[in-house]
Amino acid sequence: MKSQELRQAWIDFFVGKQHKLLPSASLIPDAMSTTLFTIAGMEQFVPVFLGEQPPPAPRAVTVQRCLRVAGAKSDIENVGRTGRHGTFLEMLGNFSFGDYYKREAIAWAWEFSTQVLKLDPKRIYVTVHTGDDEAERIWIEEIGLPKERISRWDEDNFWTMGPTGPCGPCSELFYDTGAEYASGPDDTGPNLGNRYVEFWNVVFQQYNRSADGKLTELPKKSIDTGAGFERCLALANGQASMYETDLFTDLIAAQPPVGQTSLAPDERRVRQNIIADHARAVTFLINDGIFPSNTDRGYVLRFLIRRAIRNGRLLGYPNGFLTELVPAVVQSLAPGYPELRQNVSRIQQTLRAEEQTFDRTLERGMAMLDRLIQDANDNCTRLISGQDAFVLHDTYGFPIELTREIASDGGVAVDTGEFETAMNEQRERARRDAKSKRAVVTLAELPAIKTEFTGYEGLEGDGEIVALLKEEKPVEELRAGDRGTVILDRTSFYAERGGQIGDRGRLTLADGSVFEVDDTQFMGDAVAHHGIVRSGEFRASNRVHTAVFDWWRREIRRHHTSAHLLQRALKDVLGDDVSQAGSWVGIDRMRFDFRWPGGALSPEQRHAVSARVNEMIRDDSHLITRELPIEQARATGAITMAGEKYGEVVRVVQAGPSVEFCGGTHSHTTGELGLFLILSESSIGSGIRRIESCVSAASEEFVNKQQTLVGDLASSLATTPDELGERIGKIQREVRDLQTAVGQLKARLAAADAQSYLERVERKGDRAFVGAVVHEANAEALRHLTSALRNRLHSGVIALAGIDNGTVSLLVSASDDLVKSGVHAGNLVKLAAPLVGGKGGGAPAQAQGGGKNAGGASDALNAIRDAVLN
Repeated sequence: MKSQELRQAWIDFFVGKQHKLLPSASLIPDAMSTTLFTIAGMEQFVPVFLGEQPPPAPRAVTVQRCLRVAGAKSDIENVGRTGRHGTFLEMLGNFSFGDYYKREAIAWAWEFSTQVLKLDPKRIYVTVHTGDDEAERIWIEEIGLPKERISRWDEDNFWTMGPTGPCGPCSELFYDTGAEYASGPDDTGPNLGNRYVEFWNVVFQQYNRSADGKLTELPKKSIDTGAGFERCLALANGQASMYETDLFTDLIAAQPPVGQTSLAPDERRVRQNIIADHARAVTFLINDGIFPSNTDRGYVLRFLIRRAIRNGRLLGYPNGFLTELVPAVVQSLAPGYPELRQNVSRIQQTLRAEEQTFDRTLERGMAMLDRLIQDANDNCTRLISGQDAFVLHDTYGFPIELTREIASDGGVAVDTGEFETAMNEQRERARRDAKSKRAVVTLAELPAIKTEFTGYEGLEGDGEIVALLKEEKPVEELRAGDRGTVILDRTSFYAERGGQIGDRGRLTLADGSVFEVDDTQFMGDAVAHHGIVRSGEFRASNRVHTAVFDWWRREIRRHHTSAHLLQRALKDVLGDDVSQAGSWVGIDRMRFDFRWPGGALSPEQRHAVSARVNEMIRDDSHLITRELPIEQARATGAITMAGEKYGEVVRVVQAGPSVEFCGGTHSHTTGELGLFLILSESSIGSGIRRIESCVSAASEEFVNKQQTLVGDLASSLATTPDELGERIGKIQREVRDLQTAVGQLKARLAAADAQSYLERVERKGDRAFVGAVVHEANAEALRHLTSALRNRLHSGVIALAGIDNGTVSLLVSASDDLVKSGVHAGNLVKLAAPLVGGKGGGAPAQAQGGGKNAGGASDALNAIRDAVLN
């Protein structure tokens, strides 16, 4: 059985049992998720299990892409070494949202395993939770499974997604691969070794675990099945290892021939397995909108890329091999995920840039690692600290495995415990915000609510209050002066999404009560109007009139439309390699982040982009908005954003030559935007640029301010705006001339002072020392004086302490002959700087430092004197 045949067989089986086929979610989970990546098929349905959203259907079937690299579900250490562990995997799922439960889920698991996968029923073993008598009874009495092939486990049979969220007891199916795969004599059943492979998990979703660990019953008992696609495929083909299926054998065959390597044949295959797995993972991560960085999801992507590259180097593969593997990965996975074909260029471009970056950082990181190894051997600890290993990871992108391997070659170990502590601290910082948001923003105490948005048709509308919140808790009413949240069944207010900020306006009742809305956000599928009651009181079931502030929506619409035009202009000017990385739309500016390998825009490119946007504005095209089924929408060629989650029906917005998927609000014509201005263009990460811009009233205000500023500057410099540049250039030349003259004057004054300082020279043997505290002298003045002294004192140490406005500057100069005899100016400054409450250092011949304690200047010079002469 081929991989695509199994995917289709799964879908056909459950669609035939009245399940609705739903698309795979992105590897990027919902913003409220407590996991860094999607790790299970049920993750996209968490709000449904919690009762925060209505189910998409009573029954559903999916093939969900997942990534397990960090945390409780991580299998990273076993990847490529066992036949059943990988980072990227596909999870076959069938779900019941309060419809069927244990009996049907267990029966269908058995039917699919034995009749579709055609597994030998006598080799299937089952586990159930220690407290689940019902599941065991179904397996024995209804399926006919012998009791001796059922075992009970506690934690192993209680499934959790993470520290919080839906969870419950589960029943797992294992397949006996044979005695030859046993880990040892005790490997006689599930969970005891490698012989029995777990390939199917039926989770009986029954509880929600809160942040304090408390379990509460879910609104409805549900079914969440996770069957490992890769493991099922291997077993269906009589293989114990998923690396023997077409998912991996094709990718191993596509790798370059093994070059010069010291690896044994078995270890070579392990490394090829790792590369195949990681190639699948990084291809999909980039496809879903993740790009390499040193934090969060970007770090995991970078780690996987560099781990694959390192394994490739151990195999003697040429540079760029991972980039060249992408077409093979896409060919393997595209039958199930056709969108991959559209993103091959972007994926390869990202991998190519990351490999080049790693080549550059590898050299610098190796210099640091070589020094650490040398230090560890010199001080006899033979240990590199975990903090240093973390710096290698965080600054130079060294995976900890790479650091450990190279350190081991040098006879040195790495404190991995300390390293993991540093890594966990970083991960905790990255996840803290998501955890806190899930802890606070929840509608679990309320019925599932989905607010209908009516704001595309106009700014005003009518709705009914379905919930009121005060201090994030449900209340019966809100009175005058209360801050709170109003949730309606219908609203004309746009809730913040896709970078567009939420609407502001007023909710009013027929009796004149007013609730002023200062922000609009989503809570699940409900639209939450945050604000304050200005007058009267609001109760559940009140009929409310909604009215968005006209000026607020107008300026947001125009800035949002400018984002569409800007993306089109960037592609027209820079090429199709440009892809949106994010945006933020406000009332007075727009921020657009985009990926482009070309670096900073030149002045000519920046001007061309701005001119192209303004050209589209002047065309005054009417915007056309259509709602289309997803596949029909894709066929229009509309621009989509990597990683964005789209439903079965999407809005396609056309603004002249710009065509994009977008659910935001937009201007009626491009001409409304008036004038487009680029305010700034900068880098915000590797390969990511940011443009801040404005249109409409904001651009008019900006131009007026600039005109006023230019006019005032011209007036103060006694010139005209047109001649301002020339006038400033003349002033700059005059300033440079004055600075040169001042420098020459200081040099002459220093030369005159030098003789008086030389009269205080102290000698001992062949060493001479000149030291002085110089008042009203900064670091630059000390440099002039030191130069004058050195012209007269060819052999010796010069130490000066300049005091300027309470700040001390130290400068030490040592002649070449004394440097050769062991004098080190940098060490002398390090010795003296603490006495002035500061620090410093430098080269053997000259060094500088400073501090804030002027009273210690004399002591600092005395310390240097004693070190030189004694």
